[in-house]
Amino acid sequence: MNKILEILPTTDADFQRDVIFGLSQAQKSIPCKWFYDEAGSVLFEEITKTEEYYPARVETRLLKQVVAEVATILPELSLVVEPGSGASIKTRILLSSQRQLSAYIPMDISEDFLKTIAQQLHQDFPHIKTIPVVGDFTNISVPLELDSHAQRLVFFPGSTIGNFSPQEASCLLQSFHYLAGNDGWLLIGVDSTQDQAQLLAAYNDKAGVTAEFNKNLLHRVNRELGANFAQAQFAHEARFNSVEGRVEMHLVSLSEQTVMIAENQFQFAVGETIFTESCYKYTRQQFLDIASACGWCMGYAWQDQIESRFELFLLKPTR
Repeated sequence: MNKILEILPTTDADFQRDVIFGLSQAQKSIPCKWFYDEAGSVLFEEITKTEEYYPARVETRLLKQVVAEVATILPELSLVVEPGSGASIKTRILLSSQRQLSAYIPMDISEDFLKTIAQQLHQDFPHIKTIPVVGDFTNISVPLELDSHAQRLVFFPGSTIGNFSPQEASCLLQSFHYLAGNDGWLLIGVDSTQDQAQLLAAYNDKAGVTAEFNKNLLHRVNRELGANFAQAQFAHEARFNSVEGRVEMHLVSLSEQTVMIAENQFQFAVGETIFTESCYKYTRQQFLDIASACGWCMGYAWQDQIESRFELFLLKPTR
């Protein structure tokens, strides 16, 4: 395994700035990227194993069905770059199936979690050079010195694109051009499911793992910023916003309370919420319109035919 590289290291100051700014708004919020400390990363992987969370199950099934075809389409594929790699579980399907693959670059905001996963990958795939990169993949500020001759694939699974508004998604898809290069490709998972009951169940599992994941954000603010959130006084809630076409995750205040963070005081009324995550469910056409405007065209697509409208797209640059 290569030494961990840094693209845009996050600091306590960044975390504190985002939290204080978000809690100062009329609709209190905290950016979802701060979910992913080591504990949050582990909890998210537990979410993907719950019965209700269909996206992980469906995408894994689709990947297993299509990787042989991907290998035929990209016979010289030698480098996979994965922004927001997490546990790289689905990536293993790719690493096992692409015969010419020589390097894998996982990018994640949680350094400790990334280091552990990278070590495991190095052990399991010793013939593939694993080059972990820690930082915020939405703001790549330094060059990664990617091999210009390598056929590259940017892998962005999990319908993570849904965590971004249309404008944010556009910026992200544009930045993926840099990672892919002019001759590279993008393999991306997009969930277009519109069944509200199915969606709300997926983000509010009976075992309470998603609730624990959401409330871990408060624990992190307490631990790292010296705040005094009473976690028992907040409840997890998933909502479907039909106007915006997204599932929203909120932390709902169960009482009137005051929270202190770095000498800043925040008042909460009963029922007031902290908006912690958006999960847009872009329709197929909505996503393709965004991608097209960002210089991507569809090469191939595979859609789940069993339990959802989840789809895998293999895109290539138009310029």
